[in-house]
Amino acid sequence: MKGNKTADGMQTEVKLAKSITTIGFFGLGLSAVFGTSWLLTTNSWLARAGGPECAVIAFILCFLVELPMILAYYEAVPMMPLAGGEMSYAYLCFGGFWGMIVGWFGVLVNIILCAWEALALSRLIGNLWPGVTTQGVMYNVLGSNITLPAVVLGLLLICGIGVIAHKGAKISANFGTTITIIVSSIAAVMVIVSFANWNPAGISARLAERMADPAVASAGKDVFSGSIGLLAMLPFSVAGWESVAKGAQEASASVSHKKIGLMLVLAVAVATILYILTVLAPTLIVPWTDLIEQDSTGAFLHTAPFAWAMGSIGFPVLGALLIVAACLGVVGVYNAVFFAAIRQLYAMGEIGLVPKVFGRLHPQYKTPTSCILLVSVISAAILFLGQSMFVPLIDVAAVSYIVLWGSTLASVLRARSKYPDLRRPARYPGGKPLMYMGLAIAGVLFLLILIPFPGNPAALPDPVVEYPLLLILLCIGVVLYAVRDKSTPPGTNTKRLFAEIKEQQDIADRVQAEAASFEPTGNAGP
Repeated sequence: MKGNKTADGMQTEVKLAKSITTIGFFGLGLSAVFGTSWLLTTNSWLARAGGPECAVIAFILCFLVELPMILAYYEAVPMMPLAGGEMSYAYLCFGGFWGMIVGWFGVLVNIILCAWEALALSRLIGNLWPGVTTQGVMYNVLGSNITLPAVVLGLLLICGIGVIAHKGAKISANFGTTITIIVSSIAAVMVIVSFANWNPAGISARLAERMADPAVASAGKDVFSGSIGLLAMLPFSVAGWESVAKGAQEASASVSHKKIGLMLVLAVAVATILYILTVLAPTLIVPWTDLIEQDSTGAFLHTAPFAWAMGSIGFPVLGALLIVAACLGVVGVYNAVFFAAIRQLYAMGEIGLVPKVFGRLHPQYKTPTSCILLVSVISAAILFLGQSMFVPLIDVAAVSYIVLWGSTLASVLRARSKYPDLRRPARYPGGKPLMYMGLAIAGVLFLLILIPFPGNPAALPDPVVEYPLLLILLCIGVVLYAVRDKSTPPGTNTKRLFAEIKEQQDIADRVQAEAASFEPTGNAGP
């Protein structure tokens, strides 16, 4: 990490600004998890699950499956409040090579999400102005037309969030919180409207069909295969909460590190409830099989099933409002995952796992400018592949998430034996049995997604596209690792990371001591 020279020629160290509040962390986490999937991919969820009942089961299972890994962050974040998140944990617990592997998967998954959101923006606005996705066709990729208006919209999002990220973490966090409040409020209104206009007769008939013949009611899928098939896809949607960990080193002095982990857990719980409500709501007013038939070549609002459902019962204005909410959601999610990507890359550059240019901060704004540029460039490059990458990006991101979450859980376990004296403001609920169960779940999910075999509903559905995409993105990380600066003496970065942890904990102790000094003693007179 390089700094600036003062008037007398001395070098000063530039550090990340400490400006994110407790509410900012919650907003950052919720905006990353609950963004636009609930509007854009409802039809994909229902098709893969074979009906809303299986979809609800899959979401509940997803939360339960992720919970052992979510709780790992509850202990890890306050124990090691470092900007690198998972990478820093793996580096300290397992060494540099594994730190690099985990770190690049962290960068990779967030770059994928950035690209996905950039594609989603043009897809959503295309519902309001179809010319965005039909006019100005430049070329075709895998049957998907890449249009000039769509590319321009995506580039505007990428450049706009890049500028916000350059200005500082506090602006990014506050921006994400504001968008989350707006989007969640609009979604809540639409759920209420759906429940007010639901068709009990249709739902009763569907449940009766499932009881009589589960295969008929679930489009050929039983409850198990439908739920498990969707479960493999959901880590992309019920994800992003780990972004909170990347901001731990930028917490405001008044924020307890324990509260950061708590906000992370709370954000996932709230987002899961919102997802269940928003996947159920449109199926209350129209048959779910009608929802899965909507596609990007259809009529107005067809790529957003919830919005289409609103229009089909006589509320087209509300459908359009949902599109606006989803557009805001795209911006909010992009802001959150972009923040996570650049902070992860910055931490890797600071440690020396990638070229050190990525570990430098802007002297005025204290933000990693080189990281902002690289993540923006890669996101823009994927944007030029068009909507054909929409689902493949989801599946590749799911692989990366499993690696991140499993590695954090493994690091928490390793830290207990390797660093028993390390301060732990929060402890993993459930103890080691639940932790080992979480590791087993992560391992099984990783193998199910990557290894196709007959009867495996969780395997990558389009290996011709998705395996090469994953390989290419991983190769970028390997190249960056190969050209890194190898001059730093062994152990130097480990000592520096522990010094940063101590600095963070000293700040927390000082704040607690100052707060305690203002508490009434109970002995003071009038």
